[in-house]
Amino acid sequence: MTILVLAEHEGGALKAATLNTVTAASKIGGEIHVLVAGSGVGGVADAAARIAGVAKVLTADAA
Repeated sequence: MTILVLAEHEGGALKAATLNTVTAASKIGGEIHVLVAGSGVGGVADAAARIAGVAKVLTADAA
């Protein structure tokens, strides 16, 4: 099973809620994907990719 986590971010940084959600998802088991949506989210996507347990980061980068 794949679990999709929607990243919460502000000012180019991930919020703690995203990390907490990934931790909870890892307890369920399965592959964890994170969706980062917004404008200019490259740095946030990089940070999401460094979270332990995240297998894939998807981005929707648009104004």
